[in-house]
Amino acid sequence: MKQILRSFALLLALMLLTGLTWNDSAVVCTTPSVRSSTTDNPGKDFALTDQNGKPFHLSQLRGKVVFLFFGYTHCPDACPTTMAKLSQVYKLLGRNAGQVMTVFVSVDPGRDTTSILKNYLAYFHLNSVGLTGAKEEIDVVVKQYGAKYEIEQSDSAAGYHINHSTDLYLLDQKGELARTFSYSDGTQVIVDGAEKVIR
Repeated sequence: MKQILRSFALLLALMLLTGLTWNDSAVVCTTPSVRSSTTDNPGKDFALTDQNGKPFHLSQLRGKVVFLFFGYTHCPDACPTTMAKLSQVYKLLGRNAGQVMTVFVSVDPGRDTTSILKNYLAYFHLNSVGLTGAKEEIDVVVKQYGAKYEIEQSDSAAGYHINHSTDLYLLDQKGELARTFSYSDGTQVIVDGAEKVIR
């Protein structure tokens, strides 16, 4: 866990020092076989478990604008990059940031315990909730938004890694899908999209 947290800190420091831009050349934790597909009833309520071990329903966030992302805490690139990008989005939103919530759904329930999710999200300055649950429960939500993921065994100490789609979903105050951002979309594009929904 300490190694993961050190990696987050190093990544964030590099972003600040190098002025990292968000473009197609960035390393992405995805493959063509796990691109997002058409959605299956987005906006429908779902239930998982939050980082505090409490039941969570998407309907609890009615009235809020929501950024929804599927990932996992051991992800070496796309997930921390996206979370760091959203940290910048919140800063640019200014007073409107209080109307926005980020929902991080883990596709790695075997390793992403509630406490790990809580520690992970604490590294990013977001109004956020981390969600986990049984694989079957998570898969329902993944399908609902047309996201994809696949587990690949590896010789690493972790034993496996997960290829996953990296789209960011923007939900309006009714919980309905308003827009989907790609991994290559810049910070300002996301800010502009969120502000249109907030208005």
